Amino acid sequence: MIETTQKSKLIASKPVHDLIVSNQQIPTTPLKVSGVPGDKSISHRVLLVGAATPNPTKIHNLNQGSAVGLLIPALQTLGVQIDWDGCVTTVSPPTNNVWTSEPVRVNLGPSSAAARLLLGLLAGLGVPAVIDGNETLRSRPMNWVVNPLRELGIEIDYLETPGCLPVAIRGGCLRDGQVKLQVGSAQASSAILFAAFGARRKVNILHPVRSRDHTDRLLHYIGVGIEYIPEGIQISGGVPQALPEYYVPGDPSAAAFLAAAHVFQQRKTELILENICLNPTRIGFFEVLKECGIPVEYQDVCEAFGEPIGAIAIGKVPDRLQPFQINDPFRFHSMIDEIPLVAALATQIPGQSSIFGAKELVFKETNRLLSISSMLNAFGGQARVVGDALHITGGKALQAGVIPSFGDHRIAMTAVALASSLPGDSRILEGECYKVSFPEFPELMHTLGLNIHFSKE
Repeated sequence: MIETTQKSKLIASKPVHDLIVSNQQIPTTPLKVSGVPGDKSISHRVLLVGAATPNPTKIHNLNQGSAVGLLIPALQTLGVQIDWDGCVTTVSPPTNNVWTSEPVRVNLGPSSAAARLLLGLLAGLGVPAVIDGNETLRSRPMNWVVNPLRELGIEIDYLETPGCLPVAIRGGCLRDGQVKLQVGSAQASSAILFAAFGARRKVNILHPVRSRDHTDRLLHYIGVGIEYIPEGIQISGGVPQALPEYYVPGDPSAAAFLAAAHVFQQRKTELILENICLNPTRIGFFEVLKECGIPVEYQDVCEAFGEPIGAIAIGKVPDRLQPFQINDPFRFHSMIDEIPLVAALATQIPGQSSIFGAKELVFKETNRLLSISSMLNAFGGQARVVGDALHITGGKALQAGVIPSFGDHRIAMTAVALASSLPGDSRILEGECYKVSFPEFPELMHTLGLNIHFSKE
């Protein structure tokens, strides 16, 4: 059994330091921010497509976070060729399109997206492999992906705890068919799409709610038959085209932290975030800002590689905002990674705001229902979990302090954004975990007047 290279193990085992956050001078002039990192979700998907289509693919602005970085050594171990030249990552399929023939064990650390999507692609290609992860990922459900793959003819075994990693792809051939997913997760849907793509099969995927559709768009862009059907999506077999080049747009989930800091600081001028993916399944956070009374405008919108991109302009923040309720499944999934930020926003609004139907947050890097409420309460906020709902009573003055992040990058960056509006220093425990998705985070937050540095202890 071949192990992945040491690179992935080192990324997963580095110590995570606390962050000290202090305000300098909040800028009062209009700001235009470029350099938002490439979209993490798209980066995962374009790496996999580049690995399984003819000829090399040059990827510009690939996300540099460790969640994406963990996929690279795994693909290399499987025979995929990956090279770097400045800001361009070149991905080439295995020589003569022959993936490794002996069983391979790959460790994807804490990255559920990398593990689930790679599992789907390898199952479709018929590549024997063991997919594994760190302790955190081993606790997250894999039956969302494994069960439908088994229904379509793939032989997959759980090697330890049923329903969890590690899993072994033993064999079998993916067949045409129809599966019904139990969750609205885009990772579950995308894993089956990648399996059908790898096997060139026709599969109907029924799902309870529409979630982010980057996989659908990318496969359609390279000529794979994609059709939306009642309650789901159909992928048809066919020979995909090469993908010679791809420019990854800015990540709206990363952009949301800058927008949130702008709001928390109650800035009275404009913030423009350039070259951002404006996919409707990803901009729910910005739509909630509108609902609360904050001016938000999408500018210079165009389409590139099947994705809408453009600038997001956030205007003067009103003195009083309106509370909100999130109870629509599509709206929830359109901001599923920004729910910590939405909850933090609620602390700034007098009255109660609520987020319903948030059960999937239990299966993120942490149980985010609990970690969000603990983080907000550490600031002096009022947040409580009732079943699968999160209720926040806002309008109470918050204060800087020692804030837990639980090693969850979304919680840590939300805490930093919220601390940006408070006098004094805040210590974000294990805050260095922001590197999972947003290595440029401290530098870009500095443009909004923050000083972020690692603790010395």
